[in-house]
Amino acid sequence: MDDYSRRAFIRTSVPGFLGLTMALPSITAFATRANACHGRIPADGAINWDAFLEAIAREASRQHLDDWNEEDYVAKAAAIVSRLDLDSPDLRQAFEKAKGGIGNQRVDFDPLEKQLDFQISFIQFEKGEEIRHHDHPGMTGVLLCATGAIDVWNYDEIHAAPGKETLLLKQISKTTMNKSDVSTLTSRDRNIHRLKARDMTQLVDIFAPPYNKERIGRSRWFKVDLEPYEGRKSVFEASLG
Repeated sequence: MDDYSRRAFIRTSVPGFLGLTMALPSITAFATRANACHGRIPADGAINWDAFLEAIAREASRQHLDDWNEEDYVAKAAAIVSRLDLDSPDLRQAFEKAKGGIGNQRVDFDPLEKQLDFQISFIQFEKGEEIRHHDHPGMTGVLLCATGAIDVWNYDEIHAAPGKETLLLKQISKTTMNKSDVSTLTSRDRNIHRLKARDMTQLVDIFAPPYNKERIGRSRWFKVDLEPYEGRKSVFEASLG
């Protein structure tokens, strides 16, 4: 991986992408402070890629502290990513590289950054493409819709279905994300989700902590019934696989 270029667009399956993230080196140990104003991030207005990385790194580093609060973190990270300048050269390059994946009939992933405390990916869906129900054990997620429109379902795991080798999931939300919308999950809440694109859609995806071998091994995929479980509103039976 010594000759890995983070601007080389990767077209792969979801499991393949997860494996790839384990091998990615940290692109930058500390983000360069590149905004005008000599490294001070402005109180409002768009921020460029390096200032964005610095701000996310600062907030994600708090996960090692005793007072770490995941909901507070994802709220702060959502506010930061919502200010990201989508015309930043790094992202414009990702948009251009993504054109190479059009028509390949699968969701495309471009790993943009991986550091000790977080990773950022660029994800492209064509209309109708989806990532089926899955979870991210022990991780938080912040998802920015950069272009397009995509439906997102979020669930909490309730418990095992009585007398069955299945699980019960409670649907917490179903939303349609449009450009500049942000969705979040924590390790405890909204952690199971599904995504399906209404149009050509591109996302910026932030996970803290980043994927490693142990977290990949714990991730699960679900087959979820279309109809509610025993008539219970927003509760669905699911099997693994």
